[in-house]
Amino acid sequence: MKLMSTTALGLALLFGAVSISTIVPQAAHAKPKAPSFKFSDAVRQPVSAAQEALKKNDTATAAAELEKARAIATTPDDRYLVHSVLYELGKVTKDNKTQATAIAGMLDSGKVTEESQPSFNLALGQLAYFSQDYATSERALQTAIDLKVTEPTVYALLAESKFRLKKPAEALAVLQSAADQGLAAGKPIPADWYGRGIAIGADAKLADPVAKFSLSWLKAYPLQSNWRDALLIFRDLHTLDGDANLDLMRLQRAAGALRGERDYVELAEATYIRFPNEAKTLIDKGIADGAISATQSRGAKELAGLAASKIAADKASLTKNVANARSAVGNADAYASYGEYASAIELYRKALTMGGVDANLVNIRMGAALINSGQKEEARTVLGSVTTGPRADLARFWLLLMDTPPTAAAAPVAAPAAPAN
Repeated sequence: MKLMSTTALGLALLFGAVSISTIVPQAAHAKPKAPSFKFSDAVRQPVSAAQEALKKNDTATAAAELEKARAIATTPDDRYLVHSVLYELGKVTKDNKTQATAIAGMLDSGKVTEESQPSFNLALGQLAYFSQDYATSERALQTAIDLKVTEPTVYALLAESKFRLKKPAEALAVLQSAADQGLAAGKPIPADWYGRGIAIGADAKLADPVAKFSLSWLKAYPLQSNWRDALLIFRDLHTLDGDANLDLMRLQRAAGALRGERDYVELAEATYIRFPNEAKTLIDKGIADGAISATQSRGAKELAGLAASKIAADKASLTKNVANARSAVGNADAYASYGEYASAIELYRKALTMGGVDANLVNIRMGAALINSGQKEEARTVLGSVTTGPRADLARFWLLLMDTPPTAAAAPVAAPAAPAN
């Protein structure tokens, strides 16, 4: 599948809820109390001249006077004063870089109150980002987070700064942290943030972090369309053998996330020889649901016909009398394909006692059979035992499917994306 481009998701989607104008003035306009500040006359004079120039919109004179003041400002109070007026100049000239320099100067003066430091650092991080000073943005935004800033968009902007600094793993980790906190508080992060994080992680081939982030995404937004995207991205980022790919497609089907004839036919092609009833049932459902055309889908109908011709002999061959683990697994899979889950579970358990089989494969399939038979707590135990390789993530997807059933509602249409520079 075609993944979202990391340059195609606009910053407006990520940061549109908070504008610089709503944050910086709150931080930089805190009125210093007279007893706390003492300004030198040498600095006061050019600062006053700069303020008078600003009243007349004479920004060139104001800038020149402030340069004089900055050159001679040595005390913390003087430096705070100069940079607070420099911030005003940056506002008038709409210069993000000047505003960032001003807020950094106020912070460096040591005169910013403790309660104002989170918002000052957030403002600095925003301004530095839009000035393309990503290193400063990263430092300031991380400081804002460490100081418990309450504005949630700080995480999105920090992730974007880290992405610009070519730190995709750290960018995704920031968004994962935000997702974890949001889910814990019952306030999921915006869906667009998940899209951005998955795009960053997928482009960087971060298979395990993307799988973890996808699970958070599906927990927050359990749409069937999201399940399909998450599982296809998972497949793109992993090298799956035939059995693992079959397990993934079956999970996709269980989530109601098969879309269009291609999805149905792909799974039918993978099952019609070994599990003909599964393939026939699948094609019939695809036609009934309108995903497959009953009159035009010649390939699908041929598959259904081939599968149908094998069902009687296949079902007659089913037996619980098996000589080895491989045979036990094969017959368990076949029983499961007919919905005879009790017999399948019995044989999966028998295969594990015989040895010589991939325990992860057996436990994934036994877990699915347990879920389908309503034995959720046993399924939880079995799937929880799958802890290594790509199937460990598949097991987590199955557990999530059990705990958070997908919904059929269509995914919301995202706002048009602005290209990132």
